[in-house]
Amino acid sequence: MSLFKSSLLKDSKEIKITHEKIWGFIRFIRPEIIILGIVCVFIGALVSGSELFSFELLLGMSAVFCIGAGCHPFNDYFDYEIDKISHPKRPLPSGVFKPISGLYMGLIFFVMSLVFSSLINIYCFSINLIGIALIFFYESSLKNKGLGGNIVVAFTVSLSFIYGGTIVGDLFKPIFFSLITFFIFLGREIIMDVRDFEGDKKTRMTLPSIIGEKNTMYLGSTLVIISIIILFLPFFWGLFSIWYEILAIPLAIFTIYAISLSLFYLKNVGKTAEMLRITMIFGLILFIVAIFL
Repeated sequence: MSLFKSSLLKDSKEIKITHEKIWGFIRFIRPEIIILGIVCVFIGALVSGSELFSFELLLGMSAVFCIGAGCHPFNDYFDYEIDKISHPKRPLPSGVFKPISGLYMGLIFFVMSLVFSSLINIYCFSINLIGIALIFFYESSLKNKGLGGNIVVAFTVSLSFIYGGTIVGDLFKPIFFSLITFFIFLGREIIMDVRDFEGDKKTRMTLPSIIGEKNTMYLGSTLVIISIIILFLPFFWGLFSIWYEILAIPLAIFTIYAISLSLFYLKNVGKTAEMLRITMIFGLILFIVAIFL
């Protein structure tokens, strides 16, 4: 009987470890963020004239999935010490995976993304390569340099729309989407520097430590406002119907409300960052709806 109980306990422990590893892997790659990147590629391709389903589009979405799945573990590897303070429940600081796992996992996914993009065309492969190079540059040199690092992150994310257009061969139509994404993402990154200031100030020279938390919040909010202004420009260029403008209004109001929370009371900065994430999700939905209106 004791052997039976011992066997059950061992099996139960193994199941628990397996569950922790699976759930840790899911949290490692941040699927909710990867999905946003895939949707950006999808939108960029559709607005450029792609069919709803094509082999090239599938390859492009797979390549972006791999970049997203690689950059987060890669980032966590370099942020291991910082995350012990700011995000102790992430897979590396919590001990679910060894720190070196982030590096290996990131590199494997990066190689996979290059393979997928090489099967589309040389332009997609080039953009893919630039994106990965920027990620390496960011992690090795710019992460601790404040605004420069934030700009690289926002630019890399905004490339997803142009990447989608490149699959079809049209770089112009997705530019508006890229600009909107660049400014709101850059604004949110800067606002998150305010949120993470206590953990970052020991190892990173971010904007709040240079110009102060309040001024950093002003700058981040200004960039978000610029994204709202650009949000309404596609209609005047004749890309979308009046319904696009109508649907964009409540999104703009919600976004302004999100940043006003922290402008009036800085301790709301975490809530603002999460609300801006919601803004980006509904912004993508708006783009998809606008294509079919």
